[in-house]
Amino acid sequence: MTPVGPPQDVSWTASEFIAHEKSAGWYALLVLGGLAATAVVYLLTKDKISTSVVLLAAIAFGFFAARKPRTQQYSLTGRGLQIGQKFYGFQDFKTFSVSEEGAIASIVFAPMKRFMPPLTIYVAPDIENSVVDFLSAYLPLEEHKADAVDSLLKRMRF
Repeated sequence: MTPVGPPQDVSWTASEFIAHEKSAGWYALLVLGGLAATAVVYLLTKDKISTSVVLLAAIAFGFFAARKPRTQQYSLTGRGLQIGQKFYGFQDFKTFSVSEEGAIASIVFAPMKRFMPPLTIYVAPDIENSVVDFLSAYLPLEEHKADAVDSLLKRMRF
């Protein structure tokens, strides 16, 4: 019988998020939706500051939608997850889940801290099993449940 030791470290490079191509029509709908939301807020509140915030949020949404992903270096060790220069210890997370997004899988970490958003990383299909096996040695695997915001952003192809 072979003794089972700690899993071997795993490293890979992947895109920081999945970029969806957006047409001019997508941006036109964003502009129309932003202007409509701005008009509704102004008509309901007559407040210029709230109206400005809604307009700025729509503009920021458009800039983030146009941003292209960077390629990141990921590394899993016995201490935690390294993404580029940023380190996350396993004690920072409660669980992880696997979500299939087309040809590539994403791993979603549920944080221990209440106001920390979930952390999502992307893994190529050829090392997905190695990454899941490694993480299973340190964190419980949970079934992925997409929340309303994730579903909305997926439908919008954000």
